[in-house]
Amino acid sequence: MIFSKANLLASLVASRNTHDRGLHGLRVECDGGTVAGNGRVLMAVGPADPKIAQFPPNACDEVEPSSRGHVLPIALVERVLKAMTKSKRVQTQHVALSRVKDPGRIGFTSVDDAGDPSTNAAMPKVDPYPPWKKVIRGILGASLGNMRVCVNRKDALDLLKALESACPDKGGINPIFLEVSERGVLVRCQNFDTGQHAIGAIGVYNTRGKWLERDKWEEGILGTIDRPKRPLPPKKKRS
Repeated sequence: MIFSKANLLASLVASRNTHDRGLHGLRVECDGGTVAGNGRVLMAVGPADPKIAQFPPNACDEVEPSSRGHVLPIALVERVLKAMTKSKRVQTQHVALSRVKDPGRIGFTSVDDAGDPSTNAAMPKVDPYPPWKKVIRGILGASLGNMRVCVNRKDALDLLKALESACPDKGGINPIFLEVSERGVLVRCQNFDTGQHAIGAIGVYNTRGKWLERDKWEEGILGTIDRPKRPLPPKKKRS
């Protein structure tokens, strides 16, 4: 199966804490999609299109992911990304899941500009991965009655940087589509080179009931909100 660089770059939002088990890795689904997250931010990239990839069929012995998927060590993903050339040729921006001598290991094969292959492999992690689709569906399905949400700034920056790396700017055309609910924010965009879609998710930040209210300076710029006064309850008639 073929994976694009965008698939691997989802790992940028994976947890760097080795104690986070499955979150300290890149999840590869059996359909070719990839997922990473750190418990606060989540990013998923859809399957690569083999026709667009134009990956040489004789570069390796391609294999399919397990029906249960895999969780790959971050170190392996970083080695695979480093082995990929900086060339913008579509062929070199993809890797193949490949068979290696040790059947227990997962291999990724990349090719250079000359078409010469190189393979990096490692044992997949045995840690389970959280039900990430349930997280995304929970945000999407939450009530849209309250559109005022708070998210962690660093998490938002990490997610946007990862999405920008996976779906880079093409001539100033780099839209992101936001869907907001009381449970979080979904961020969606597209890689125009590969046609793949990427989904990001940010859970809401617990403000413990507090909200950053506008100060006088903000009121002067944004204007005041006229809050209608509640009418007084009618007086009871004396009997």
